[in-house]
Amino acid sequence: MPSPSEPKNIPKNLPIGMKPNGVPYTVLIIDDSNMAREILKRILLSMQFRILDEANNGEIALNKIQVSKIRPDFIFIDMEMPLMDGVETIKQIKPILPNSIIIMVTSHSEKDMVMELVNLGVKGYVKKPYDRDTVVKKVASILGRPIQE
Repeated sequence: MPSPSEPKNIPKNLPIGMKPNGVPYTVLIIDDSNMAREILKRILLSMQFRILDEANNGEIALNKIQVSKIRPDFIFIDMEMPLMDGVETIKQIKPILPNSIIIMVTSHSEKDMVMELVNLGVKGYVKKPYDRDTVVKKVASILGRPIQE
């Protein structure tokens, strides 16, 4: 069985947002900032991801997941949101979507928070403000894919 660092027959020119079978990875974006959601959406679309949905807080996202039964491959969750913060959102979503790859979005990088996120099953975090190269590197790293220029 190949290790995660050895991509399995992935064509070299396949966009990072595409699965090896050529189908786009799907994404749910949860962030209370319209501007931040729009910037992240543009970055992900440029990588060929398919945006399933977006929500401006954890409660709305949880409701969408429960009602519409969406099953995103990736979930980007803002750490600081009204009503339900990122950590609580993860605690509620993870049992429903155990296979979704969760990436926390934050303007902080405290070590204690990072350890808590790892314990919650978060695969990584991206600092705001968004930088395309950082998002590309983080997603490529999680997927074990080479970074395309």
